[in-house]
Amino acid sequence: MTPEYRIKTEKQITSYLKRYGVKKIKYMQVEQTFQDLGAEVNVWNVKTENSAWWVVEGENVPMNLYSQDANYFSADEAYSFHMGITQRLQAQHQKEFKHVIDEIPLDIDRVKSISRRLNIASQDLNDISGPEDIQSIGLTCRESLIELATVLANDNPNLLKDNNLKATDFKGIAIAVIDIYASGKSNSKLRKRCRTMAEIAWDQSSEIVHSPNKNLPDAKICLLFTCAVVSIFQNLFLKYLGFDSEPKCAECKSMDMDLLSTDQDSIIIMHCNACGHEEDIQMANNKAE
Repeated sequence: MTPEYRIKTEKQITSYLKRYGVKKIKYMQVEQTFQDLGAEVNVWNVKTENSAWWVVEGENVPMNLYSQDANYFSADEAYSFHMGITQRLQAQHQKEFKHVIDEIPLDIDRVKSISRRLNIASQDLNDISGPEDIQSIGLTCRESLIELATVLANDNPNLLKDNNLKATDFKGIAIAVIDIYASGKSNSKLRKRCRTMAEIAWDQSSEIVHSPNKNLPDAKICLLFTCAVVSIFQNLFLKYLGFDSEPKCAECKSMDMDLLSTDQDSIIIMHCNACGHEEDIQMANNKAE
């Protein structure tokens, strides 16, 4: 323990004890240091005018205090109890852990290998130890975008030939598919924004791969861009299929609608579950004359 660490920790302990009403410290010293669980943990012996405490703190370990007058008679007992609590909290955190992909609405079940690859990358973000790990995240993102380009090209068989594109040209394929899935004047702004997002995701992943000076937030942003682009293309495809033409209530614009049958085969009632508005819908007569 360096003198700087000792001075800093003594101040932290003093401030910490004050929050619990423990004041007038007469004695404060490290009683024992433990390293058996891979981290250096110190148990401090702290005495005041009327009480005695064990304060446990250390590397990646939350600080806590235990009364010497009650149940914890030795530094070893305080340490053992404290680390048991800490490990239980860490286990609970892992159980409730949500990786970065949960931060955006990602729906890529149709592309299982991309989903698996990005999920693994998101978990790897929690175990970064060097520049090569960050570069690996960028490589995973770039490979995922190339695989997405392959899927998009396969879904549109004439795409590569008609646009003179190579199968690994993510940017070119992305632009061509965006033009297909979001065609028309009404989607001109959407096309522009989607192209920008695709370009950003590709450029960010390439930059991460080739730079040894990027950090954890850079890698996380790269993964977010990649996931967002995959999700964008999934939703562009749904838009292309007509999912953006779902009926809306004429009164409140809600899409929570039910179709109710009537005693007339050619008429159904569109009922809004939000405001109760009902509207008769004339069905096309497909019977042969």
